[in-house]
This record gives sequence, C-alpha cells and structure tokens, in this order.
Amino acid sequence: MIAAKKTSEPAVEKPVSKKVTATIAPASKVLVDDKPVEKRVLGAASLADILGFNPKEKRTNTELVESEIAKKWKKYYKLLIDLRAHVSDEINLHTADTLKHNARDDSGNTSSPADSGTDSFDRDFALSLVSSEQDALVEIEEAILRIKEGTYGVCEITEKAIPAARLSAVPFTRYSVEGQAEHERNQYRKSNQIAAGGIFGDVSDAPKLVSNDDDEE
Repeated sequence: MIAAKKTSEPAVEKPVSKKVTATIAPASKVLVDDKPVEKRVLGAASLADILGFNPKEKRTNTELVESEIAKKWKKYYKLLIDLRAHVSDEINLHTADTLKHNARDDSGNTSSPADSGTDSFDRDFALSLVSSEQDALVEIEEAILRIKEGTYGVCEITEKAIPAARLSAVPFTRYSVEGQAEHERNQYRKSNQIAAGGIFGDVSDAPKLVSNDDDEE
C-alpha cells in the first residue's frame, strides 16, 4: 500500500484589515459682527441738483474786441450784450426766490395747506423761468461766438441770410422763419418716431412691402 504523499503547502495568511479611524476636523467658527449697521443719512438736494446748474458758479461771458466784430453786426452784438446782462439779472432774481422757498420748506414754516400749495406753485414757476432763461443765456453766448467766427446771421437749416428784422427781434436766433418751421417739423417727426417706438413713426415714412404672390395669381 503506497502511502499518499502529503504535499505540504504553505498556509496563506489572511490579510488583517486595519481599522481606519476617521478623524473629523473641528468646524471653523464663524465670527458674527454684532456691530450695528450705520444708517446712511441722505442730505437734502442742493439748488444745483434742482436747477441742473450751479447758480453760484461764475459763468463764462465772451467779450469780443472791436476787430472781431464785422461792421454790419455791431448793432446786434450790442443787443446780445444788453440781453445777456438782463437775462443774467433775471436768473439771479429767480434763483434767490427759489432759495427763499427752499429755506422755508426746510424749516417747516408753512402757515396753511393753501399757502403751502401756493408756495409750491410759485417755486415751480420760478424754476421753469430759471431753466428757460439759462437756455436763453446759452443761446446768447453761442450767437456771440458765431459773430466772432463769421457765421452769424446765416440760417443753419436753409443756409440763407436771416433777415435783419428777425435778427433785431431775436438776435440770438439760429434760423430764419422758414428754417425755424422746418426745424420744428423735424422735431415733431422725431418725437412721433420715439412715441411709436421705431424709426418709422409716421406710417407714410414706412417702406411698402410688395409680395410676388400677387403677380402669380
């Protein structure tokens, strides 16, 4: 009887599973600033904010020397200078009136609702006067510069000479009567286009689309 040979095989060691201990990092502390939030106090609107310009700022007034004024424009130059002085005085007057109303409103000194309504109307009226007179002052300054540049008295629309009678009535005008009418038509057309929300504010200005399907029928 042949004895069975025992093959001795090396014992396979089972891997020992290592215990992994998860380490949890401590949560970082969130620092909360308990300081009270400072309230922003908005100051009252200044007169410059209301008017759109600073009335205390010195205006640039162009003064021409004798050699810069053509002989035919000397009369109109004097008209412009006198008109500029008058408009400047009016602006100062209405600005002072607006300041007075603002000071009264800030102090809260109103006698009655009726007086308050009257003051509000007067102030709005004064503001409209100041704004329109400021625009006039700009136009006067531009007219004086046109005398200096040699372009005064020529309509910017028609490019024709502006009649003397119109220059005497409105010495700072840019347009003749015909040019003014055309300018106003252009402004009206633009306002209609903006209101219509497109470049073709007027239906007559819109291009007409023709379909080829009509010809095939």
